[in-house]
Amino acid sequence: MSFELILHLIIDVAVTLLILYIILKHTREAEKFYNESRLEWIQQHKNDKKLEEKLETYHLLCKLDKVCLIGVGGGGCNILEDIAKFDNRHKFIHINSDLQALELKTSKHKILLGFEKKVGLGCGGKEQCGQSLIDDDIKNQLLKLTKDEKIVYIISTLGGGVGSGATPEVVEYLKTLDKEIIVFTIMPFAFEGKIKLSIASNAISKILSSTVAVIILNNDELILNANSESTGFRETFKAASNVVYKRIADGI
Repeated sequence: MSFELILHLIIDVAVTLLILYIILKHTREAEKFYNESRLEWIQQHKNDKKLEEKLETYHLLCKLDKVCLIGVGGGGCNILEDIAKFDNRHKFIHINSDLQALELKTSKHKILLGFEKKVGLGCGGKEQCGQSLIDDDIKNQLLKLTKDEKIVYIISTLGGGVGSGATPEVVEYLKTLDKEIIVFTIMPFAFEGKIKLSIASNAISKILSSTVAVIILNNDELILNANSESTGFRETFKAASNVVYKRIADGI
C-alpha cells in the first residue's frame, strides 16, 4: 500500500471523527438547552393549578388501560358520561329505563330497560320496578356487549328505582358469566331520608351476596371533600366521577 493511500485513509478517518464529535457536541448542547428550558418552564408554572390537573389527568391516562364500565340508572350513567369526557377510550355501557336521559349520552352502547313493557320513563324510585326490568332480553344484550371482557366495572347511585333494583340483578347475571366484577356504589345524601337509605342498604346487601368486590362511596362525604358550600348535586356527581376513575386507575 502506497504512502499516499495511507495518508488519504488517515485524513478520511480524521474527518469522520471530527464530524462525529461536532454532531455529538451539538446534540449534547441541544439536550442541555431543552432540559434547562423545560425546568425553567416548570418552575414558572409550579403554582398553576390547571397545570397540576392536566398532569394528573395525563398520568392517569397513561396508567389506565382500556376497560369496560357499566353505568346503571341515572346517577351511574351520569358518572360514566363524566369519565368519558376526559378519557373516552374505554367501553361504556349505559343501562337506564329513562329513554330521554339515555338518548343524551354520547357513548354508543346503551341498553334501554322496559322497552317491551313500554316503560321508558324511569321507575319513579321503585326498586321492584328496576329489578323486574332485567329480563332475558336485557341479559342477552349484556352477554353480547361483555363477551370479550374479563373484568367489568359497574357504577350506580343507590336509593332510587333503577340503581338499587337493577344493579344487583346485573351483578348477579354477569357473575354467572365468570367475570371479575368490581362495583362502585354511591349512597344517598342523609337529607334524602331513611327510606332511600334503607333501599340503598338493601341493594348493597344483595350485591354483596354475589361475592363481588364492592366499593361504597357516600354523597355526604363527597360533598365535604369538594370543599365548597355552593356545591350542588351535579358537582357532587362530578366529584364521584373523579373518585371512581382514580380508584379504577389505582387498582390496575
